[in-house]
Amino acid sequence: MTQIVTGDAVLLDLRPARVPTRMLSTLIDLTLIAGIAYLYGYIINEIGGSRSRVEAVTIAGALIVMFGYPILSETVTRGRTLGSWALGLRVVRDDGGAIRFRQALLRGLAFWAVDFALWTGFCGGLICAAVNPQSKRLGDLMAGTIMVRTRAPRAAKPIPPVPPELAVWASQLEVSRVPDELLTAARAFIQRYDGLLGFPQQQLALELASQVAAKTAPPPPAGVSPHDFLAAVVAERRQRESTKLRSQQWVPSADELPPGWR
Repeated sequence: MTQIVTGDAVLLDLRPARVPTRMLSTLIDLTLIAGIAYLYGYIINEIGGSRSRVEAVTIAGALIVMFGYPILSETVTRGRTLGSWALGLRVVRDDGGAIRFRQALLRGLAFWAVDFALWTGFCGGLICAAVNPQSKRLGDLMAGTIMVRTRAPRAAKPIPPVPPELAVWASQLEVSRVPDELLTAARAFIQRYDGLLGFPQQQLALELASQVAAKTAPPPPAGVSPHDFLAAVVAERRQRESTKLRSQQWVPSADELPPGWR
């Protein structure tokens, strides 16, 4: 997350696009450019003419596509090409504003001249983005732009309730000694459990369960899996915090007030 202050003194939180996402976006755009250039060359060859004329027109058309597509696309859409649109990305100015033709022009020229040029091994932009904290390529540094993610991150799954078979044990559980940091890690693990791979999933479950078990009492019933144990601890802690919060917000009714207070 990157925080910037606009000219109107408004604080914005931007999520810079990371290198792998940018690489995939660029690959989509390069594929589209190659496809358009190939189709253009095929049409010119079918029209026919002298060889020198066909070659000159083909090269000119290829250059127009190479430079014109990204520049025109980012200018018209205020920072998007087909690749960035497909991956939920957008180019904005460093102050968070929409880019204009000048920024799109600088980015388009720098891409072919430096970022994806033969003399840089077609890796100039990749190397720059890999070492830059905001994953900026050289064209971004020259134009004063940054590529950000526009799609909101996927919402985490809700915390499941305490399993019925563990309800009695969970009601007697002492969870006050569990540090907030460890509880947060356990909660994040439960919410993202289905998205983890097999071995890392099991390894992380065992590690977190052993740390949480050392801070809780009594121990769980025999045969309880690390995942169910963590889910029960997290759900019970959440339930107790919710009950405590509701009790703090409780306002007695007139019938509940003691005599003399009504």
